[in-house]
Amino acid sequence: MLERVRKFLFHPVKAFSEVKEDTLSDAFKYFMPLLFILAVILAVLLFAVMNVTGMSQIISMLPMPFTVDPAIVVLGGVFLCVLLGGFLLILYGSVWLHIWVLIFGGRDKRLKQSFKVVAYGSTPVYVLGWLPGPNILMAPVWTIIAWISGVMQLHEITSGRAIFIVIVSVIVPLIALGVMACSLMPLLVKP
Repeated sequence: MLERVRKFLFHPVKAFSEVKEDTLSDAFKYFMPLLFILAVILAVLLFAVMNVTGMSQIISMLPMPFTVDPAIVVLGGVFLCVLLGGFLLILYGSVWLHIWVLIFGGRDKRLKQSFKVVAYGSTPVYVLGWLPGPNILMAPVWTIIAWISGVMQLHEITSGRAIFIVIVSVIVPLIALGVMACSLMPLLVKP
């Protein structure tokens, strides 16, 4: 597993050529443990930040219908949100990327290949996604580069098309989110 992580981080072209015949089950077995570890790390980090900043005392003053420590509820909530959100993002990202692969002529038209691109190619986010600072940008950019390698290898597309497909599949949802945020802003900020 660690060797495969290293390959996807530092040699994605070679790594994707090795997983061309992997099954969906193989991809799940790869990314679920990494996503689980990321969810644990993010939950523990938030818990530590809450304790250091005193937020846990503020949260403990909130009325709760049960006797569990509210910080533990937050810890579990963050863990479940990261785990479920990460899983859903992999599924959404795979289908969305696959639409663009079909539009721009991927030779291997199986959705399984797009799923593997997103699941394996997201390794930088799994491994570095919890680090603050420059990794907020570095991990996603590294992931995009890995996805481009994956699209080239698994869908047998030229580098130019692969770059275009991945960039468009990332930018279109970001633009849509930006438009939604701008349209909702007047509702949130009342004079």
